[in-house]
Order: sequence, then structure tokens, then C-alpha cells
Amino acid sequence: MNPREQKVLEFETAFAQYIGAKYAVAVANGTAALHAALYAAGVSHKDEVILSPLAHPEVAHAIRYLDGVPIYTDIEPRTGCLDPEAVRWRLSDKTKAIIATHYAGLPCDIDNLAQLTADKGIVIIEDASRALGGRYKGKKLGTISPLTVFDFSHPQGLYTELGGMVVTDSQEYYNWLRLFRDTGIMYTKEELVKDEGPWHFEAQEIGFNYRLTSMQAELGLGQLAQAEEKLAQRKLMAAQYREELSSLKEVELLHISCHCEPAWHSFPILLKGQLKERRKDIVEELLRQGVQAEVEFYPIYLHPIYLWQGHPDVCTIEGPLCPQAEEFYQRVINLPLPQDARECNIFLKIVTAVLGGVSGRI
Repeated sequence: MNPREQKVLEFETAFAQYIGAKYAVAVANGTAALHAALYAAGVSHKDEVILSPLAHPEVAHAIRYLDGVPIYTDIEPRTGCLDPEAVRWRLSDKTKAIIATHYAGLPCDIDNLAQLTADKGIVIIEDASRALGGRYKGKKLGTISPLTVFDFSHPQGLYTELGGMVVTDSQEYYNWLRLFRDTGIMYTKEELVKDEGPWHFEAQEIGFNYRLTSMQAELGLGQLAQAEEKLAQRKLMAAQYREELSSLKEVELLHISCHCEPAWHSFPILLKGQLKERRKDIVEELLRQGVQAEVEFYPIYLHPIYLWQGHPDVCTIEGPLCPQAEEFYQRVINLPLPQDARECNIFLKIVTAVLGGVSGRI
């Protein structure tokens, strides 16, 4: 094993231990993690994959890489996560997998999704790209479903500039993930079809060069040691945001179930009444004053490429394909979570002043 492989393996082992999973496979980025997980789940030509439209377009891209069909499914408007009841009527005999995106670090209703798919051969893949450290019913995300993906390009969590990870408890999935990540090349002597000699390796699959570098692995190991501290800081900041913003009449906060411990990638707020109509003004003013507010996410199926591709649902269903998701998108602002109390207080003063000022001008 060369030095790069050794360092990456060290990172994978440490990450698996942190999550509480048996196996972890490091990859080049979050999109690669989704691609690899879908491959391991067996997604291929015309297989349907249920997903939330409130996610990064890379989620749908990964499905299309394998010639699968994205089945956009509506959200629960109080959380921004997939609605299990909406999933129920989107299931078909072509459904191969469900990608459960934990919106802004808030865990999905995983148990209800699992009940819907029991004995159907449908694989649940958790998209925990922005949810490192989150918990559902006391279990850390990454220990519940067959496959879970993480993304290391977000400073709020574990940050290696680029990079990702897939975790699983299945040795079969682990083997497929490694093969796919390593360009489909098999080096392990016991797994070779022929034994030509000590130099021999075999191409056993059309895989991808999705390897993580040793420098990223080294950075990841350092960041992993700080993961719990950073998570605790975000939780404190989120609690402060919640306390200060809950009294604003035209602002609604997401519902946090007693079963969930969010990882808090951002702090989403939903605008109500006439304030909703001034969202663009609000975001622009927050940005001018140094608060890096965002809006996540533009529903995937509204992006030009997915309109141009002529998805049958997008082209034939009258009205909004996922009305709750589109309404959520029109109302949401994702506020950043700073790393210390002082900056949090400054941000809160700016946010409340901007919201109050815009509200007063309506």
C-alpha cells in the first residue's frame, strides 16, 4: 500500500469510527459520493429514484449519470424534508432507491420512509451532505440506512475544500464502492480472476477515478478531531437564533421534532404575509451588511437542463409538480451560523433590524 492509500485508509477508518459505521469509502467530492452510492445500490437504465427537489442539482445529476430517472417528490412544509406521504404515491415497481436529503442539516423522517420500502427491495440513501453529526432518534446519521453520503466542501462541517464519503454497514456495498471509486481496477489477489504474477491487476468494472488525495485525507483527519466542538457551537448559535427570531410575527421557524438533533448547516426562516414579497430586498440588504444569507434550493426540476430534457412529469402534470417545495422555496431564507457568540449577536441585530425595517415599509 502506497503512502497516499495509507493516509486515505487512516481517514476512512477514523471517519467510520466517528460515525459508528462499519465501513467508510472516501471519494473526490460530494457528487462522486452520490454517484458511487447509487451505483452500489444497483441503479441503472430507467430505474426510478425518488428525491426531494429541494437539494443541490448534483443529486439529480448523479441519478442521470447512471441513466436513472429522477422522480421529484414533495416535501413536508414544516421541515423542508421529503414527505413520506408524498413518497407513498410516487412509489412504483420501477423504484430502485430513495435519496433522503437532510435539508439544512435537519434529519428526515427516516423511520417512516423505511416502513414504506420494507420488503420492496428499495434502497434508502441518506444525503447527509450538510448534516454531519446530526442524529435521528438518538442514532447518528450514517448508522441508520444502508448507504449515507457526506460532503466535505462546507466549512460548517468537516472541510477538506473538496471531498466526500460514503458509509455503510454492508461489506457487499463496501466492496462495490471501492471498486467504483478506484476506476474499476481490482488489485486484491484473492479477488482476481487470473493470477499472472505479483504485478497483475484487473479491470473488473467501468469505474471512475474518484480517489481522495493524501493531503485531503490529512486535512480531514485534523478537521474530524474538531467536528463535535464545531457541532456544539452551531447548536448554541441555532438556539440563540431561535430564541431571538421566534417573536417576529412575519417569520416562521422550521419544526424540530423531538426525534431530531439537527446538524444546522444553516438556519432557515420562512417569511409570511407581505414580507415574503420582499424577500429579494431582504437578502440583498443582508448581504450588503455582511450577513451571507442564501436561498436553498431552487427546485431541481425548474433548472433549464431538466426542463430541456423533457421529464414526463415536468411536461405533463398541470400546475406545480411539487407545490409544497415551490412554496417553501418562495418563502425561505437560509441564515449563516457564525462560529462564536459575539458574531452571532452582531448577525442577529442585523437580521432583526433588516426584517423589521422592511416590514415597517410595507
